[in-house]
Amino acid sequence: MTRILLTILSVFIGFGASAQSLSIESLWAQASSYEKLKQAKANISLAALNIKAEQLGRLPLLYGEANLQRNLITPSTPVPAIAFNPNAAPGEILPLKFATDWTAKAGVQFSMDVFNPQNKLSLKTAELESKTAELDYEQTLQDWKKQATSAYGKVVISSKQYVEAVADSLRYAEILAVTQDRQLAGRTTLLELNKAKQEFINKQTQMHEAYRVLEVANIELAKFADTRAYKLLSSSLTDIVAKLKGNARNLELENLKIEQQKIDLQLQSLKKEALPTLSLNAFYGSQFYNNSFSLWNNNNWFGNSYVNVGVRIPISEAVDRALKRRQLGLQTQLLSSQYREEQALDEASKKQRQLDILQAEKVLRNASAIEKLSTENTALVQAQYKAGKLLLSELNQELSNHFKNMQNVWQAEYEYLLAVLEQNTAEN
Repeated sequence: MTRILLTILSVFIGFGASAQSLSIESLWAQASSYEKLKQAKANISLAALNIKAEQLGRLPLLYGEANLQRNLITPSTPVPAIAFNPNAAPGEILPLKFATDWTAKAGVQFSMDVFNPQNKLSLKTAELESKTAELDYEQTLQDWKKQATSAYGKVVISSKQYVEAVADSLRYAEILAVTQDRQLAGRTTLLELNKAKQEFINKQTQMHEAYRVLEVANIELAKFADTRAYKLLSSSLTDIVAKLKGNARNLELENLKIEQQKIDLQLQSLKKEALPTLSLNAFYGSQFYNNSFSLWNNNNWFGNSYVNVGVRIPISEAVDRALKRRQLGLQTQLLSSQYREEQALDEASKKQRQLDILQAEKVLRNASAIEKLSTENTALVQAQYKAGKLLLSELNQELSNHFKNMQNVWQAEYEYLLAVLEQNTAEN
């Protein structure tokens, strides 16, 4: 049993100097391997590309164009016959073909918006989407750190509990040996010896349950780090709390601000939609006309080039804009209400978290003081029992109380860590 205890002490809480250890900083550094965080980071990259796409979309569009057409029925149009035959009767009409069996077109096309009121707003919207992606990344990282730190703390606490359960079992093994010697010497009854054996079995059960709890905690920690690569945890709960700093950002409030900015942009967009769009288009190339498929004959190609300016003036969209303006107005009211509500909740939560930390500190301080006294009592009752001045039932009660008091300390330490986690952000 002594060898088992020494092995546990060297593995779980950092008593081994040469073994590879997992500190809380090392755990936090592994956040980049979290799949949801990778997805959030990919969304940031995608948002950055969308901004570049919007910027490039404002550049002139230049592209090559070519097409080939076979007219199955050559189009024609009626013309006055007198234009081709002076002797034609008045009002006589002749059908005139104005195309050939084969036509083609090849050249370079140029197009650009000289003035488009939506371009600038589209770029601003893309920039806001990028900020939203960054906030999503921060929220994902914040949640991961809280969960990972909590899991780390559980392993630390569970390790302490297991170590103490083994030590408690070892202490009681000595008590059982003393009781057996007394029974053989006729100084105690078989009933007392059986009670001691029962209590020893209870201590063994307690130890196995503590090991199960530790295994469950290790499984949870394995969700955030490859625990197979480490032999011990090198950070105590005190170390973890010391690494936490600053007030946690309310990312929900920041998200609501960005949503409001998006609505403001849409309102600006509605106003600018009433403005005309001015575009410039140009073509430089040549066209092919012939009744035979002879694209290689230069004589059948004729130069073609033009420049035009187009203006688009919205008219019927005015009705749709009025409806959208009402919708956006209601969304603005809704967001303003949500923002005020979130602000109030945030202020209340800050005060509550401060109270929780103060209460957790008091509970931990009191639990530690009680455990210290309990430790002194444990040493006294063991000495008294070995001297034959104390009943076995009184010894068992005091040892049981001592283990419960230690559990209260560990629980208070963990509750204090959780309270600080809720209030603060993990140090990067």
